[in-house]
Order: sequence, then structure tokens, then C-alpha cells
Amino acid sequence: MNAQFLGFYDLKAVFRSCTLLRWCKWMVLLGSIAAAINTAYAKENELVILTTFSREPLLPLIEEFSKQYQGVDVQVVHRRAQSSIQLLNKSYIQNIDVVLSSSPFLMQHLANSNKLATLPVHLQPPEWLKPYMLPPTDKVVTIGYSGAGLVWNRDYLSLHHLPTPTSFTDLANFIYFDHITMSTPTRSGTTQLMVESILAKYGWQQGWRILLNVGANLGTISSRSFGVSDYVAKGQFGIGPTIDSYASILERKFEHVQFRYDESFTLMPTYVAQVSLRENDQYAKAFIDLLMSKSVQTNMDSNDFSKHAINDKSLFNEAYTQLSMASITHREELVNLLFEIAITKRLPQLKDTWLAINHAKTKYAHNEPALKLIENIETRVFSLPVTETELAVVYQSWQKISVDEAQYETHSAAISMQVAELTHRWKMQLTLTLEEALSDLKNLDRVDTP
Repeated sequence: MNAQFLGFYDLKAVFRSCTLLRWCKWMVLLGSIAAAINTAYAKENELVILTTFSREPLLPLIEEFSKQYQGVDVQVVHRRAQSSIQLLNKSYIQNIDVVLSSSPFLMQHLANSNKLATLPVHLQPPEWLKPYMLPPTDKVVTIGYSGAGLVWNRDYLSLHHLPTPTSFTDLANFIYFDHITMSTPTRSGTTQLMVESILAKYGWQQGWRILLNVGANLGTISSRSFGVSDYVAKGQFGIGPTIDSYASILERKFEHVQFRYDESFTLMPTYVAQVSLRENDQYAKAFIDLLMSKSVQTNMDSNDFSKHAINDKSLFNEAYTQLSMASITHREELVNLLFEIAITKRLPQLKDTWLAINHAKTKYAHNEPALKLIENIETRVFSLPVTETELAVVYQSWQKISVDEAQYETHSAAISMQVAELTHRWKMQLTLTLEEALSDLKNLDRVDTP
């Protein structure tokens, strides 16, 4: 069997102008996707898998399928979650047999759009895992799950005299300044779940305070979630939040790579679903059955796919954060937008302000009035000027806008205008906060020393 992997396309420039608008995203990728998918039509003896995973983790699964179905050609189409939604939202859905992803947002959208076939009852997950399954359980099969936590380079920490972190909140400490890397929710579905986990566990304001504080310590932002572990393993940075799948592979290869779970993050199931238009596809059914088979489940944590089997309860405990699909899907684009504006796009300014705050703490270490002012400045810098209620109001206003095709351009233009206004307003508020913070720090010399 010949397994062909279709490459990634650089879509950054395309999304820049309409990031975070779901229906805008659905309309901009047809050209590049058409070129790639022309070679991936689901023929009689072909299995086409759409996945958000990178190439390497899937190889053991493809190879096992190849042994059992040697006359079947497997095509694997790699896309990020939003690109996958675009592909399956159009006529190209007829080319896809199976969708494999850890993104509940992708699977939920496909289920809501009636793009997925109903699956047999015997494929249902165990009861203890169901609270962490976000899409409908009759439309997706959970084939395994991951936990998330921190990966670090032991040699790097030793070289820089850094303590080993025990949780994500530890990374807010200035001692880790410039030693951390992470991805963003717009670039990584698992990072999106980590961000929502922090907001769920600590609440909206405190959660964003933690995220902004950790963001101010970042040395760089990884373009993909698996890049975090790679950066750390290579010694370019010391620590990063990631899922166990990526960390475990490198941990097995290198003694200096270590990983610890963080119960602040939710458990993350891996889903497979069959496209409804291919409901009678024997190879799609065979592939799903293979993923649930004893041979694959038994070895799932030891190969490069590196997931916990669905009956492996060793990681589970009730302390792991649980998410509400209803809550996080409503604000998906807006939370991603806030992260981009508040952290990604202003990272240099955020870091400079955080550095100035800590220099001031050292300089005025014996000046109690100055230290109180510095504490107030720090609180303002790491406070998000947007409430959860405001986000809900924005989402409700979007819901009032009809999305029928006849008026698509008018409605999408109205939403684009609203997002542009929000982006401008939020940017101005955040920029003003940093400017005022730096100005107040410069004026600390006027504070009388007791």
C-alpha cells in the first residue's frame, strides 16, 4: 500500500485579514485546497483521512492498516482545524472518508453541520471519560486521550540555575523570563484547550492574569504545538506547556527531556469520525475498527502516536479541569482574538514592561511606598480590559445576523466591521495600559523614601 501525505500550505497571510471569523475562514482557502485535494479523491480502493495531526504520529496506524488492507491506497490530508472546517464545508467533503483530530471545535462543527455519520453504540467511551468528551458521543469515537503539562530540559535548567516548575502558574515567576516557549490558541487546538482550562479553573479575570503573566515571560511563540517540545529538547528554551504525546516521544529518546502533568489542564480525547457522505465506505469502517482493536489500543502509548488507550484509567482523577462545550464554542474566535491582541501581537512591548517592573522592584526594594505603586502597576499590566459578559454580548449580536447565502456578503461584511472595531478598541486599551505603566515607573523617583 502506498500512503501519501499531502503537505501543509502557509495560510498565515490569508487569515491575517479575517482571523477569527468562522464564516470568513470558510470562504478563503478553496484555491489552495483544490490543488491539494485533486489528488486525493476517495476512489473505490482508497481511504482518505483528514487530520490535524502531524505526519510522524500517524505512521504506526497507517502501517498497521497497510498490513491488513494491502490493496488500499491511503491518502492523508493534513490541515489545521479551521482549514479542515473549510474543506469539509464545501463539495470537497465527497473526497474525505475519515476525520482524525483532538480538536473538539472541529468535531463539534462537523456534527452540528450534519457532516458526520452516526456510529455504533458499541464504540461508546467508558463513563469516566465522557465528561471530557466535548462533541456528541454518537457522532465521534474516542480512540484515546492525552493529558497536558510542562516539558523541560533538565540540562538547560541546571545551566541557568532554574528550579523545576511544578505547574503552569509557576511560569508566571520572573525567574523564568525569556526561558519559556508555547504555542497560541489560533495555531494549536491543544493550546486552545489549555487556555480555556486556565480560564475555567481560575475564573476569567484571574485566568487572564496568569496567561498574560506567563506570556510576558515567553522567549518565543511556537508556530505549532509540537514545536514546543522540539524547542525544549534542542535546548533553545527551557520549558513549555504541551500535551504528553509530543513530550513522551522525546522523553523516550533523550534523558535530558522531562515532563510533568498539570491537573489545571483538561484531559484531551482524540476523536475519529466518519463523514456522512461516505457512510457505507468499508475502509472507513475498517480503519475505525482498527483504531479500537486490542492490538492498537494495547500499544497506543508505546509508539509515536503516544496516546492513553480509552480503557487506561491510570492518568484519570477528578482533579483535572472539565470544560463546557457550550461555553467555549460560543467564544472560540473571540478568546483566540484576545490572546493574539493581548499577548502574541504585543509580545515585545509586554516583555519590556515586565522587565521594567522587575528592575524597579530591585531598585526600590527598600522603598515601601514605591513597592506598593509597583504592585499596582503590575496588577494593571496583567489585567484584561474585557469582561466575560462583554464577550457574551458580542456573540449574541453575531447570532442575530442571519447567515443565509443570499445575504452572505452583506452579513459577513457587517461582522468583519464589528471585529475590526473590537480589535482596534482592545488594542488601544492594551497599548494605553503599557504606556501608562512605563510612564508611572519612570516617575517612581518622585516617591519619598521613608
